[in-house]
Amino acid sequence: MENPEQQVKDIIITEINFKIIYDNDAEETIEKTKEGYKILYDAWLVEQPMFISDIYKTQMRDLNFASRGNQSSINQLNLFIDKENKTEVIKFFNYMRNRDLTFEKNKWT
Repeated sequence: MENPEQQVKDIIITEINFKIIYDNDAEETIEKTKEGYKILYDAWLVEQPMFISDIYKTQMRDLNFASRGNQSSINQLNLFIDKENKTEVIKFFNYMRNRDLTFEKNKWT
């Protein structure tokens, strides 16, 4: 994912992809496919896997499986990342881009 310091300002969602528009007006388009979801998984969950205190656990689990080609998880993410759910999708993207589990991990170790 590009522009890591920026917040997501808007998302334009179609049937086949979504365009992320950042606060600095930069844009990034990601396909709603295994490859597109792998980009999100690699950016968000490889270094900081899902943690007990996370919200959006369902979407994180689906990203994990979708990045490996699980069609059911791809379908679930496609249902979630829908223009009718745009406000929640923006919240999800901003949450995932800003989550830092350092403090949480230290509490449990």
